[in-house]
Amino acid sequence: MEFAKLQPDLQQWIRDAVTNGQQLSVMMDALLKAGYQPAISQAVEQCIADYGISPQRPVSPLTPSSDSRTSNSRTSASSPGESRTSGTNPQGDAGSRFRFFNPVKNGIDLGDRQVEILLALKHPNVVLIGNLLSDAECDGLIAMSRSQLTPSRVVNSERGTYDLGQARTSAGTYFKRAENPLIAGIESRISRLLGVPESRGEPLQILHYQAGAEYRPHYDFFNPERPGNKGVLSMGGQRVGTLIMYLNSVEAGGSTVFPRVGLDVLPKKGCGLFFSYANEQGDLDHQTLHGGSPVISGEKWIATKWLRVHDYVSSST
Repeated sequence: MEFAKLQPDLQQWIRDAVTNGQQLSVMMDALLKAGYQPAISQAVEQCIADYGISPQRPVSPLTPSSDSRTSNSRTSASSPGESRTSGTNPQGDAGSRFRFFNPVKNGIDLGDRQVEILLALKHPNVVLIGNLLSDAECDGLIAMSRSQLTPSRVVNSERGTYDLGQARTSAGTYFKRAENPLIAGIESRISRLLGVPESRGEPLQILHYQAGAEYRPHYDFFNPERPGNKGVLSMGGQRVGTLIMYLNSVEAGGSTVFPRVGLDVLPKKGCGLFFSYANEQGDLDHQTLHGGSPVISGEKWIATKWLRVHDYVSSST
């Protein structure tokens, strides 16, 4: 595999790592964990040779860090995964690491599961992932949640209260981070897929929609100009991305709709839908207006993981 034939952003990641004096073994470990094939070592060695740097130069081990994405800091060994989904290429500046996901491969090996990229939209950034959860995991989440459901609420952006309303008519519950082995395994897989530390995820929320239930179009990010959002923004900063996992296939209705771009995603058991809408600079993508269309027949179960720009901190984690 030749260095010149790699994607431009991957070339840049390798160049940055090499010029910062990173060891070949450290770079290869990061690349393999991100889903690249061992043959990529030839390209890395070519880059090392071009820059005249010994591949065994002793340096400090690379560790994942949000600070490692700035132009003046050491490149993180997890960069192929932390700044992209595993097997995908992001585009844009370092602060826009959630903004673009361009799949490099159709299938991604996450170690415990092989997932598929079924759809990738750039504007807004939407990625549909197949085979993310097993049938047993879906069924297990539903079984654990069924007896704990309460009516869903929304944050009142003026008062900061959590209110009931006709815009959201589902019922839900949540599970703390790593609350049990099933939750811990799913959260670990999400982290490997998206390259985002588990600590930045909110508690996993399970939602149930009966026939007629819906969630009208809304944004998942919080408007920082509204006084009622100060409390939720203090728990880890702005939300930057959402991963919806479909726990059952709905008989009719219940799709996830993005009305501003005409996208309608039908729920299929085991699939995941990721979309991002904010970066570290606070830029918000209003094209991510989305909703859950009314369930026409049957019922709908989903699990939702919201991601923050910083570590999520709350008494409920």
